[in-house]
Amino acid sequence: MQDVQFMENQIQFQKYPFQASSIYPNGSVASEDISEILITRCPPEVRLKSGEVLFVSAVHKESMQMFAKSNKIPIVSRIDTWSFICEEFLDTEFSDEDKEKVYQLLETEGLDRNFVKETRQFLYIPLMAYNSIMWDWAHLGLYDVLIAISGQFPYGEKVKFTDEAFHDFYWKAMKLAMRERNR
Repeated sequence: MQDVQFMENQIQFQKYPFQASSIYPNGSVASEDISEILITRCPPEVRLKSGEVLFVSAVHKESMQMFAKSNKIPIVSRIDTWSFICEEFLDTEFSDEDKEKVYQLLETEGLDRNFVKETRQFLYIPLMAYNSIMWDWAHLGLYDVLIAISGQFPYGEKVKFTDEAFHDFYWKAMKLAMRERNR
């Protein structure tokens, strides 16, 4: 993952992996441009007022907490919509009852079944390829989706989106993530 440094009132990113990002490949974010931090996400997230989600390795959790506290940035917990969308791609079996509960939860988040099914179908090939290597059975989220569709995993070149398709999806995915409600 990228290199991150927490300065007094900014976060500096180096080698940020997502080409569509406002900080790619190297950039910084001022504390006043950050709306909130989600420290318990996998990986933790820095959410910008501009509507973008940036990812930081979990090894920096303590530094993130100190940065948030010293800059009066809220640390929040939100419904992880992307993890529920990606649940189908986990190396785990779910009962029909479990699947129905996820659909109902996503519906309460404003995502109808057709949208969820279409999104899963759209992501099927890259996420199945990605998790056939990762073998994750517990959690896949937005970060995993972006890694998968950008082809940044072994053999990922075969399933990666074009730069234009990635950029388009990236910003739609950010918009969806920013709609998530507080827990």
